[in-house]
Amino acid sequence: MMQQIIYAVFLSVIVVTTAIADDASVFVLQNRLKKINNLYVHFIQKVINSDNDMVLECRGELWIKRPNLFNWHMISPEENFLISDGKTLWFYIPSIKQVTAYRLRNFSDNIFFMLFSSNNIYEWNEYTVSQQGDFFYLIPISNNFNLKECRIKITDRGTIEKFSFFEEKGQHVDYYLLDQNNNDIDIGKFYFIPSKDIQLDDQRK
Repeated sequence: MMQQIIYAVFLSVIVVTTAIADDASVFVLQNRLKKINNLYVHFIQKVINSDNDMVLECRGELWIKRPNLFNWHMISPEENFLISDGKTLWFYIPSIKQVTAYRLRNFSDNIFFMLFSSNNIYEWNEYTVSQQGDFFYLIPISNNFNLKECRIKITDRGTIEKFSFFEEKGQHVDYYLLDQNNNDIDIGKFYFIPSKDIQLDDQRK
């Protein structure tokens, strides 16, 4: 059950669609994000329900290499990996030795990619964007999304401190990023080769 909750919460972030409006705010946010070519952080993920009670806390680490490589390693409460090698998105659960493979292009219009991978202004055209200091608020123009609002706190140096996703039903997910490091990352961190003892659910077909 816990595995299903973690899986659903993370993919709810990854599968959400894209973003913009206030040109000045978008320009500032994009310029700050462009300062991040390589990123390594520890993160704390907190899922807060509509009564403002925390229902789940997770910890892990994240590597990002622009434009489309990342390795999201959830350490606790249950270990799993979400790895992009630029073509395939791998979701691996070590405890059951199972990995699911998706075509990365099927996720090219989601908000995670928009914030951390893409510089294409066209992909920001479904949100209004506003700024208050180091906080940026992204609100969907259409009401067809489960996402009500995305907030990201990023300094003018390109240091991301926090981002949050608020759902229409009242639940929200907060990500606190700690000890950001922007040194170059070994390309091998973004590749996943299933061994023979790992069950592969291939969704790329």
